[in-house]
Amino acid sequence: MNIMSTSIFTDEALKPALRQGLQKIGFKTPTPVQEKVIPLLLADQAVVVQAMTGSGKTHAYLVPIFNQLDENLHHVQAVITAPSRELVEQIYQVSRQLRDASGLQIQIEKLSGGNDRSRQEQKLARTNPQLVIATPGRLEDFATKKILNFEHVRFFVVDEADMTMDLGFLQTIDQIKQRLPKTSVFAAFSATIPVKLRNFLHKYIRDTSFVVIDNPAVIAPTIENDLVDVGAQDRQNLLYQLLTLGQPYLALIFANTKKTVDQLTEYLQKRGLKVAKIHGGITERERKRTLRQVELGQYQYVVATDLAARGIDLPGVSLVINYELPRDLEFVIHRIGRTGRNGLNGTAITLTTEEELPQIEQLISQGVKFNFMTLKNGALVARKPYQARQRRRPRRDNYNGQLNGFVKKQQRKRKPGYRRKIKQAVKRAKRRR
Repeated sequence: MNIMSTSIFTDEALKPALRQGLQKIGFKTPTPVQEKVIPLLLADQAVVVQAMTGSGKTHAYLVPIFNQLDENLHHVQAVITAPSRELVEQIYQVSRQLRDASGLQIQIEKLSGGNDRSRQEQKLARTNPQLVIATPGRLEDFATKKILNFEHVRFFVVDEADMTMDLGFLQTIDQIKQRLPKTSVFAAFSATIPVKLRNFLHKYIRDTSFVVIDNPAVIAPTIENDLVDVGAQDRQNLLYQLLTLGQPYLALIFANTKKTVDQLTEYLQKRGLKVAKIHGGITERERKRTLRQVELGQYQYVVATDLAARGIDLPGVSLVINYELPRDLEFVIHRIGRTGRNGLNGTAITLTTEEELPQIEQLISQGVKFNFMTLKNGALVARKPYQARQRRRPRRDNYNGQLNGFVKKQQRKRKPGYRRKIKQAVKRAKRRR
């Protein structure tokens, strides 16, 4: 199918009701991912899409799904998986908004762990949904027990595929895929596609069906991305100073562990800041209550683990601070992408030390651009990059201390046999290094 219209959202390939719905919610110009992917899915072509967070990928698959669903067929016709409850909820709300704006008679249900299983089962039996949005584990559970019937599924979408892999759900996805009709259209969306994930996806799709939405900046141009040297400063106190330099509408601070999140929250609260925390050790009810309070403006600062980087969409984040570099550097991009969204400006600050230069260089090689800054007299000022510092250092011999000793001995007058032994020792030491 070749869509020739200047805007996919007004093309006659889409149902009139869907076109009106898109107009009602303010969709006029498609993003690059929507422009490339919607025609492919409308033509029932399987795709794997690599696109950054906030690129508009959710509507890139929802629009063709809604266009192809049969409102009169009360069976599951499309399945969307996401690796966390929060992502499932997010996709569910977006899909309901599009459905309601379009006036389409489509039943949508969400399934995830952490919620009453029997209640979900009863609701499925009562509504007979055409679209199911679920976490992989709950979806496979309902399919195994024949609570869900995949006989009529036309679309199968795996959202946040790299996070799905990181959480160990690839085998579950494989089991689900084997239950679907061979004619169903497969689509995977991911911010990154590591080798392991690419090898997995090769089972279902050809290389020619990979769609990469290039973003030379990696970080959105609306984001001021700073790298701040911790140096000899106290890291917690530096964090406090950065948070109080201005008045962020909402600041999101990332740490690697639940313990660090708890410690930072307590520290910042003692210093008078209104701070909430989000991590995997918090109950579902408490997490929902916290998110509701954040959206109501009751908290100006949120300390979180990487769960929030991919699973929770907090509107109005104007400042992101990476308190520490994540073990998986890809999460730096996901964290920073929480701000500067929907065309609004945002600031991201990553705290680092000179010892972390290899990780920073790796990020730079991937296209992440930093402003090298340091905090002086209550203000962020530019500094020279770590690389410049290294270039100023006197060149050192590659030998370790033991080798230097051998070299010095070589320079002295010794018997020929002794000099030969030293040469051999030098060679052995070099080989060991």
